[in-house]
Amino acid sequence: MERKFQCPSCGAGNIVTNPGILMKICDYCKTAIYWDKDSALRVGSKSMDLPQSPRFKTGGVGKLQGRIFKILGRLTYEHESGFWHEWFIEFDDGSLKWLTEDEGELFIETPIKVKQELPLFDKLRPGMQFQLGNNTGIVEELGEARVIGGEGQIPRDVEIGETYSYVDGTSTDGKHSFGLEYDSSGAPEVFWGRIVNLKNAKAKSFNKDAPESKYGETIHCANCGKPYEGRLLGSTKSVTCASCGSILELSEAQTKVIGSNSGAAPPFTFEIGTPLIFNKIQYEVMGRMLYDQLDEGLHYFSREYILYSPSAGYRRLVEENGHFLLGGVGHVAFTPPMKPKKKQRVKIGDKTYKWFESGKVELVWVEGALPWRAGIGETTRFTHLINPPEFVEYEITGTEAELFKGRYVEPQEMSVAAPKFTTLPQPCGIHSAQPYTPSKWLKGLWKIALVFIVVNSALGLYTCAVNNPRTLVTEHVTADNYKNEYLSKLFRIEKPGILRIFGSAPVYNSWLALSFALVDSDDKVVSETDGELSFYSGRDSEGNWSEGSKNFSTEFLVKKPGDYKLLIYGIGGSGDKAGPARDEAADITLQSGVSLAWYFWIPIVFAIILALLQPIKKMLFESKRWG
Repeated sequence: MERKFQCPSCGAGNIVTNPGILMKICDYCKTAIYWDKDSALRVGSKSMDLPQSPRFKTGGVGKLQGRIFKILGRLTYEHESGFWHEWFIEFDDGSLKWLTEDEGELFIETPIKVKQELPLFDKLRPGMQFQLGNNTGIVEELGEARVIGGEGQIPRDVEIGETYSYVDGTSTDGKHSFGLEYDSSGAPEVFWGRIVNLKNAKAKSFNKDAPESKYGETIHCANCGKPYEGRLLGSTKSVTCASCGSILELSEAQTKVIGSNSGAAPPFTFEIGTPLIFNKIQYEVMGRMLYDQLDEGLHYFSREYILYSPSAGYRRLVEENGHFLLGGVGHVAFTPPMKPKKKQRVKIGDKTYKWFESGKVELVWVEGALPWRAGIGETTRFTHLINPPEFVEYEITGTEAELFKGRYVEPQEMSVAAPKFTTLPQPCGIHSAQPYTPSKWLKGLWKIALVFIVVNSALGLYTCAVNNPRTLVTEHVTADNYKNEYLSKLFRIEKPGILRIFGSAPVYNSWLALSFALVDSDDKVVSETDGELSFYSGRDSEGNWSEGSKNFSTEFLVKKPGDYKLLIYGIGGSGDKAGPARDEAADITLQSGVSLAWYFWIPIVFAIILALLQPIKKMLFESKRWG
């Protein structure tokens, strides 16, 4: 039901459309108007000219996750690192919600009542967990915020200019958000909701393609007076003066110097304003920073680019030693290990990561427009975990704890994302989140080796299964026999194949060399092979020793079936070749139908070596990563 009234300050007419409204900002003079218990009008402080939002506008109509809503009003809070908007929206079914817009993120929330007693504000710390109704909340940020103004219709009695203690956080599963606002009574007002994907929130009443500016007037540097000519968004909270290097905080339509870059500008790969395309979304480089990590007396520098897209919000592109990481804010429960060990497994959400390192970095250079207040010299404590190509980085800066999730960007993707003719740095070493990518020839070699292993294993098993040796000849050959070329009795070979000759002789500190020939019915030699036996033993300072064997085995091939004889010739000796023979007799056996399964083990072993090249290379890659 609409209510019409005149502003007590300027007399202008105003309309309230929702019966739950407790506060209205005059459309003309910006004075805050309240309803007290007796429904009488009360005048409060005037609202300042508020920063524009790149996405919403009071009075506008939008769609959120498929539902139509109308924006009735907003409040804007300023805190140490910047500001945020709280939009009061009404859905088409009459339900009322608060839509918080902070650093390019959206949270839709509603006030709730909780039965349990909540912690006092000064007892809370970043990363702390506590019960919030039936849920567990995790503190991400806490501080003091001042209401700098509002517009439209607001269902809360909030004093313009008043300062409130606030706590922002998420649920342990990262799907819900919460906010606590403490007043002088110490009892917080609780808001509970969920995180909204920017792609699921659309609004009319503004032109996305039009240049976005924070203020209607030109921003001038508070140090040198020169105008700021860079890109500005409604969410911009600090900029860097290109003339004098001063870092300016944008507050209440004025600028305040909060730091200054010193020395020569460090080299960056991308300039402010450079377009970059990831996952078919075009971003623009809004700001860039240089961080310094001091570790065991050595300085490690990383460059960070703040990317912005109207449809996807803010992203961070980190450059380290020619490697690039792309990520954004993630709201997932994480408690850093008390005494972490390298490769320690940590469950974050539904994935498991490995602890890589923890440390501290210092901001030493900043340029461009940022969605938060950035000060030279501020330090950030971080915990870095990896599940290549993905990573998680948990950061604590002052009273704010943030978790960033992202992935490693391959050089090929980076070259496509960057504008043509951009000179990208060559990656140096192995990055913590860099995935192992086997070369194409190794992939092909691995497949070929796998085929070899399968085929030869099958053949080897088949050979063992069909192995059925049959004895053709068994001979006891004396020294007189083999010295004069002994010829065995006649035997028949039914089909071509492999023949095996094996035997033994009682050699002792002596040797015996035997030659064999397969002779056909025409007394023609069709195949030949050799066998040798030698055995020596003795005693020295280290004890008894022996070497050699009193047995032998050898194979040869016969190509045709038929009747054959085995010709045996041998010589022996003791000591060296000139020593006298011992004239040991030998027992000889000839078999047919022999299968040599070990022939197939040669290509199998070779193929296994080839197949192991890839895991060995990966193992070396991982050793460099963790080294």
